[in-house]
Parts: sequence; structure tokens; C-alpha cells
Amino acid sequence: MKDLISKKGIIVAAVAIVIALIAAVTMAVSGGNADFGRVISEPVFKPLRSAMNGLVGTLEDIYGYIYRYDTVVAENAQLKERIAELERDSRDYTEIVEENDRLRSLLGFAMRDFDTLPYEMKDVTIISWTASNFSSSFTINRGASSGIEVGDSVITAEGYLVGVVTEVGSTSSTVVSIIDTTMSVGAILSGTDETGIVEGDFNLFKESRLKLDYIDNAANVFIGDSVLTSGRGGNSPAGLIIGTVESIREDSTGHGSFAVVKPAADLSSVSNLYVITDIKAG
Repeated sequence: MKDLISKKGIIVAAVAIVIALIAAVTMAVSGGNADFGRVISEPVFKPLRSAMNGLVGTLEDIYGYIYRYDTVVAENAQLKERIAELERDSRDYTEIVEENDRLRSLLGFAMRDFDTLPYEMKDVTIISWTASNFSSSFTINRGASSGIEVGDSVITAEGYLVGVVTEVGSTSSTVVSIIDTTMSVGAILSGTDETGIVEGDFNLFKESRLKLDYIDNAANVFIGDSVLTSGRGGNSPAGLIIGTVESIREDSTGHGSFAVVKPAADLSSVSNLYVITDIKAG
């Protein structure tokens, strides 16, 4: 805006307007015969000259306001851009922190447990997911060339059971997740000797939950109990964390009950995992 209006231009316009007014008044007073230079210096025109000075000052103030307005607009645009940059930096920082925490977890698990756990393990990455209304599986980036075999258990860095390998290629493998309706693994409740079978269930699939069934004494099952692999009925070794008991429900017959298990692994966010390829000798 200030490019269209200059300070000098405002003053010139003001002077021209005032002179025109003085000329008009002079002609009116003198009937068109008065000397303009003499009349403008007479006392009667002193108030008019003061008014002219005031008008010039007002116009200068207007120009100053316009200049400051444009400056504020430019500063506002710069501040908005800076805020956008800071927001981008904040998002990048959050992503880096999350990635760092995940890598620390993986590294800590590897350094702490590889020598103490009775397992041989390979680190793997999920490269794709396959899901439907009743199945859940994914593909990992290792296969037979890395020692992966059908039946191997797949776990998180925290030792949570995620699934079991069902198909093996040379450099990739398919893993059925724990909520898949074909999944079944022997389980035991921590703190008790109660055993059962944890399996995928059609009715619980959409809830991302598992069914703990075939329990000898359901009265000994409590909400909050930890559910671990028992090492029986399948290739999964004992002691892997499956999840926790979330609720107790009656079965469809109304004559029995089963436990609903919430998986310990968050299947919506897992990416880097471990495959247990062997059990170490005693």
C-alpha cells in the first residue's frame, strides 16, 4: 500500500488543495482584482495557513499509519511462517524421540536377554500386512536363508507373543498373528497352575481379543491375571507373554465360561520383531 502513496506526494497534494482554496477565497473577496501574493499574506488568511499546516500534519499521520500497517502485515506473515517451521520441527522431534525409544528398547532387549534367554533369535521387520474379517497375518523380511522355519514364534522386544510363522520362503516368511481365528497355543496363568488354550475367535476378532478356554477350574481365573505360553501344544516355548485376562464370559451353551484375553502386543503399532529360531541346549 505504501508503494502507491509517498510522503512527498501527500504534502504536494495538500499544498495544492490549500492554494486552490486560498485562490478561490481571494477571488471571491476582491471580485477578481486582488493581488494573490498580497492577499495571502494578510492577517485574515493566517487561520487558513494554520489550517493548511494542520492538514499537512494529519496527512503525514495517515501516511505513517499506512506505513506501520504494511510493516505489521509483513511481520505477521513472517511470524506465521516461523510458527509453521516450529510446528514442523516439533513433529520431527517427536518422531525422532519415538524412533529412538523403540531402538533403545530393541537394543536393550538384545543386549540384556540374548545371552540369558534360552532362545536363539533373529531380528525381523514387518514388510506388509494381510487382513480380512476373520484373519490377520503379515510378512517379515527373513526366510529360510536366515534359519526361519514354520512354527517359529514371533515376539516383540518386550517378549510379547505376536504370532507364529506359517509359511517360509527364501528371504521372507508369513506370520499368522495371535488374534487370527486359526491361531491356538497352550497357555498358563501366572501365579497358578491353571492351564488352558488361547485361541483366535470369530466373535472376538473385531475386538482384537483372544479366547482362553478349556480351563480346568474357571473359578481360579481372575481379571488382570497374566497369561503366558505353557510350552505345551505347539512350538511356542514356555514363558512368552500372551496378555492379560480382561473379562469372564459365559459360552454359547450357558453351561460354561471362558476368559477374554487382551493381547500384550499392540498389533497396530508393531514393526521390528524377533523370531525364536531355536531353543538353546540346557
